[in-house]
Amino acid sequence: MNITLSFFDLLIIIGMVTGVICSILLFIKSDKKTSNKFLGLGILGFVWLNTKTLLLSLNLWDIHGFGYFPNGIELALPPLFYFYVISLLQSDFKLRGKDWLHFVPFFLSQAYAIVVYIAIMQTQLPLEKSMIANSFHFNRIKLADDQLMALSGLVYLYLAYRYIRKYKDWLSENTSDTQFSELGFLKVAAVWMFFSLLYTVVNLVLNSVLHESHEFRWRLGHLIVATLVYYLGLVGYKNSDVIPTGFTSQSQKKPKRVQDPITLEVVDNLDQILKTNKVYLNPNLSLQELAKSLEVSDATLSHVINTHYQKNFRSFIKQLRVEEVKKRLLDGSLGTLSLLGLAKECGFNSEASFYRIFKAETGLTPKQFLSQHSSPPPSSKD
Repeated sequence: MNITLSFFDLLIIIGMVTGVICSILLFIKSDKKTSNKFLGLGILGFVWLNTKTLLLSLNLWDIHGFGYFPNGIELALPPLFYFYVISLLQSDFKLRGKDWLHFVPFFLSQAYAIVVYIAIMQTQLPLEKSMIANSFHFNRIKLADDQLMALSGLVYLYLAYRYIRKYKDWLSENTSDTQFSELGFLKVAAVWMFFSLLYTVVNLVLNSVLHESHEFRWRLGHLIVATLVYYLGLVGYKNSDVIPTGFTSQSQKKPKRVQDPITLEVVDNLDQILKTNKVYLNPNLSLQELAKSLEVSDATLSHVINTHYQKNFRSFIKQLRVEEVKKRLLDGSLGTLSLLGLAKECGFNSEASFYRIFKAETGLTPKQFLSQHSSPPPSSKD
């Protein structure tokens, strides 16, 4: 059997090796966060999926023991990504007994693949292997697996997206800590997975219409998967130490309806504590903490901010911090401090979030703002 390593095979192998290394590193850090386990398993799942590609591309399929090797991992990937998102964002996440139901399709598919493999291993003749596989309707079942994987992938991506939106809504209403908004990699990963699944759907449709699987489309699809493995491995490890916020299973319940009308007393007390204590300078200020200091409920304070100031909690606090930065820039408080040092004194906890928020609020960078509002030097007269 002639085995040649093409450039395509090399790319697939690089993606697989990267995935294995990142998975090991994630498992080492799994004692810190449950999400690292789910991501590590998900990446290993993608790696395992690509072994199918190499079996065909390297002409290993007809070698006894390699062909029909049991691999039904496709159906485990969508729920693994979904649980990764939940466990990353929800600080009290625990895998419950009923959550294992999400993996029933995978267990059934894998059990079927094992049964077929055991039956096929009874002979070394390729023709007899093909006949045994046909008796198990192997090609039809595997096509059904691919179709179910594409469908379930889209469903779980939607569920993950909805959960991310719920998390961001909670974040805006309950915390002013801007570091937790730096989770853009989740959106990138979800978009990449969506287009990968969309490509799979288009391929399945074309295969059905054209009654053939074009090698170029097949290779491109697997390169997309390999790239996804590479990306998930790198960004997953980079964010393996991200600490979840106080977003819990209880946070997802609808807040209690506010019965008391907004009173001027609540607004006055809020304005007073903001002016005198400047609590917004605390980078970890939360809605709960501020409500406790005002002796009102979380729901009441949230309702006051949303209704009276027409902003959510996070936007409200961000605006106050930007105003504080502007004030200190104009009164010369910058002194020997760097812009980042000043920003941290005003409640920002990262350089990236400070510049992004300041530009969004003022339309200018801090340096542009300082340049536009600094007094010109007095002109000399003869």
